[in-house]
Amino acid sequence: MKLLLYFIFSTSIFLGNLNTSLAQQFLNKEVKPLLEIEQSEDVFSVIGKAENLSNINRSLEYELIVFKENTKTKNKSNNKQTDRFVIEAKEIITLSKTSINVSKTDKVIILLLLKNEEGEIVGRDRKIITDNRIIQKDYDNKVTLKKKPSDGIKLKGVVLERVKTKPGRDFYNFFYSKYMTYNFKDSRAILVEEIHDRGRNTKIFIKLDNRKIYEFFVQPNLDYLKRNVDVAIRVLYQEFEKKEKDYIVRY
Repeated sequence: MKLLLYFIFSTSIFLGNLNTSLAQQFLNKEVKPLLEIEQSEDVFSVIGKAENLSNINRSLEYELIVFKENTKTKNKSNNKQTDRFVIEAKEIITLSKTSINVSKTDKVIILLLLKNEEGEIVGRDRKIITDNRIIQKDYDNKVTLKKKPSDGIKLKGVVLERVKTKPGRDFYNFFYSKYMTYNFKDSRAILVEEIHDRGRNTKIFIKLDNRKIYEFFVQPNLDYLKRNVDVAIRVLYQEFEKKEKDYIVRY
């Protein structure tokens, strides 16, 4: 009887560890949380984002949790933000923003979780702040971390415009605003160019390193322009992803 109980207990531990190991393997595979942190003296601004790596739209829930402990006084506090959201295929969206005042004796753990409709955790990112500096603690070794520069500007990619009409300028503003939320790492220049087509019509071309990747006829309709922004960003995302895969194959 004791042997049977021991076998059941040991098997349950093994299966528990196996399930945990399998769950870890699927974290950040189809959707990925991104924590961006900017530091300005003792204030840390935190932006939580989600990236859909798959080719289908997904309905998810996020939890942004901040644990704070003063290592001297042992005072503890925590704050949690949570909400449901829908994210389109190959899209990156901002989920939540918060600011934290941190002293040199504070230790802060920032955790961003993504859950599917069954409540299972499918994405996780974590950062730790201690001694008033950020320790990189993420789970896929791809750190999304920004610190405000004291001087100078570092450009990762430039979005240029050569538009001729007000709808063209509206499209460029929408495009640039959404492009900036993605925090792309690619350094190639992007050009939004508007040219005259047949009659009084104009056409917008999106070019990557002077190579056309997307085009459409301009209409003075904001919803129409925003839909084309979404398509153009998805095409751009795929171009960047293709370059990354090509690099991996070659090296």
